[in-house]
Amino acid sequence: MARITHIRKCSRPIRVESRTVMDINTNDAYFSMWVHAAGQEMGMDLRPLSIQLDREMAQQLHDYLEDFLSKGHWKENP
Repeated sequence: MARITHIRKCSRPIRVESRTVMDINTNDAYFSMWVHAAGQEMGMDLRPLSIQLDREMAQQLHDYLEDFLSKGHWKENP
């Protein structure tokens, strides 16, 4: 599992091609996420992507999410 040490905002295009699920868990030190393979809505097949955020990185992600949610430009996901 990789501990995220920096979160960068970028201008890469966002493409949504399929759906999947993400599992999360926390302990006193980390917020952890495991992403399942695309098309695995039932969460049967883990992708090699799994990350851990310490409190500093979790706060940075929280701030980006707050900014995203505050924009109010909601569009239903297909």
